[in-house]
Amino acid sequence: MINRDIVFQRLKESKKYKYLCDETLYRISGWAVERFEPKKAVKAAKNKLHQVYGAYFEKMNINKIQKRLNGLSNNSDTETLKSAAMEILKYHASTSERIPFMEQLYIDLFKRIGKPRRVVDFCCGLNPFAVQWMELEPEAEYTAFDIDTRLISVINTFFSCINRPYRAACGDILVSIPEIGADVVFLFKTIPCLEQQEKGVSERIIKTLILKSKYIVLSFPSKSLTGKKKGMGTYYNQFILEILERSSLSMDYFKLEYSNEVFYVVSK
Repeated sequence: MINRDIVFQRLKESKKYKYLCDETLYRISGWAVERFEPKKAVKAAKNKLHQVYGAYFEKMNINKIQKRLNGLSNNSDTETLKSAAMEILKYHASTSERIPFMEQLYIDLFKRIGKPRRVVDFCCGLNPFAVQWMELEPEAEYTAFDIDTRLISVINTFFSCINRPYRAACGDILVSIPEIGADVVFLFKTIPCLEQQEKGVSERIIKTLILKSKYIVLSFPSKSLTGKKKGMGTYYNQFILEILERSSLSMDYFKLEYSNEVFYVVSK
């Protein structure tokens, strides 16, 4: 007989998935036990993790990031830190393709909503390495969440060099949403992945976050990695509009569009 705890332990012992936060491993363990017979539950859990995690993190070389951070300290000058951050942002396609308009994005965004004092970045990936281009005020707080403990470690190493009140922590937004109020919440290229794991969950997350935040910034790719549009912009635009229309809350939004990514800024 196999149960959720046993599947969880097998995942914790696996070479590939042991670095994921316990929340995620326990969630996926429960998903597998509910749907598959005992002999297949562990394999199903690993397949699911590969689908939602492996495809992203396997392309992110944590050791390479750590090596690039070696030698940096809180005595490093701004240009040295920005140079290292820019190099790291190029290590993954998700952030690399944002680089050409990254600085303009934050200029455009904060011109519309004001400079935030509290920023929360869910499913952050490498985006925290772009924090210097946000040009937040010295007292502003920036909190990043993701599900890989190694990623959280290198982000906090980088934050320790900046001398700002920034931090990163492990957290799975599909399990719980931290009780952190924010001026703005980032969910960059996150919604498609969440929907892949739990269809319809985006509406619940958006409605929960908007009660705790002034703004939520959702982004979607408008082109595939090969540069083809494939109707992605139209699809995601309709997707967001339907969520806002169904909600019992009064929400508004505006769009910021760039070469390969569109941002929906949602407010109460």
